[in-house]
Formats: sequence, C-alpha cells, structure tokens
Amino acid sequence: MSKKEAIMAAARCSSFPALCVVAVLIGGAGAADEEAGLIHLHFYFHEVNAGTPNATVVNVASLHKNSSTFGDLNVLDNALRAGPDPASRLVGRAQGLALHASLDESGGLTAITFDFSDYGAYSGSTLATLGHIGVSGPAERSIVGGTGKLRFARGYMVSSLLSSTDTSIVVVFDMYFTLAR
Repeated sequence: MSKKEAIMAAARCSSFPALCVVAVLIGGAGAADEEAGLIHLHFYFHEVNAGTPNATVVNVASLHKNSSTFGDLNVLDNALRAGPDPASRLVGRAQGLALHASLDESGGLTAITFDFSDYGAYSGSTLATLGHIGVSGPAERSIVGGTGKLRFARGYMVSSLLSSTDTSIVVVFDMYFTLAR
C-alpha cells in the first residue's frame, strides 16, 4: 500500500484512529510518495510553560468553575527546532491558540500557524492547522492551507509528546501534505 493509499484509509477509519495513524507511519516516505507529491516535514515544538521566565504559552481566558479547565483559552508562540535539544537550530515558530473544549477534559481544539523561517526551500512559508488534541497519546490534526511555497497545502500532521518537565515540553511533529498543482 502506498502512503497516499494509507492516508485515504486513515481518513475513512473512524473506530480505530490510533491504529490508522500507526499504519500510515509504518510505511515511511519513499520515491513513490515523492512522485505522488506527498511532502513530509519533521521538527520539534518547544514550549515554555506559563508562569516561568520567557513563557511561550499563556492562559488568556479561564472560567475555572468547579476547578474545571473547560472553556480555558491559551495562546502560544513556540519555537520550532530541528532537534529535541533546546539549543538545536531554530527552524520557525508555532503561533496560535488552544481551547479546552471538552467537558470531560479529555482534549480540546487547536488552531496553529507554523511559520518556517529557516527550513530550506520552505523558509518564509507557513502551514495552517486545525483540529482536536487529546490529553494522551499521539494527536492527528488537519493541515488546511499554507502560504508561500506551501500555498494550498492539504494533509495532516501527527504530534507526540517527547519530553516534559515542570517548566517545558518538547513535542515531535511529522507533517504529511500535498500542494495543489
């Protein structure tokens, strides 16, 4: 099965989304994927928690009724780096918002623009994303557009928590998308 076929299968899969993500990731990118126009970007998202020096995420609205986070709104401007080390090369910024939109606090909604400042041919371009993120496990969200050399991008991204401390988190991102021709 080609990666494009795997993507289509994952899109149709509703009862076993985690298995679909695994099935897509096992295939790896190959020459056929490049010929089909599938682009893969890989990088690391570095977030510094609110309340710490140089915070890159802040809570801008909070209802805090019954100690629930439902309705909380966070805004972020996180570093995108080539590696998991905070000193690795800066490739861009992730700017957007996260809304705690689940009554049972199992997840929320994110709308994030990935702005690539130093990512080879894609420097100066952006990708716009939207989707649900859960509190555990990998998250899969939609790539709904782009600018510059990534104009008309459509696809998906998978993110997984790589490390977490009291003051920061590192998340690994893999984006898979095509461009309109």
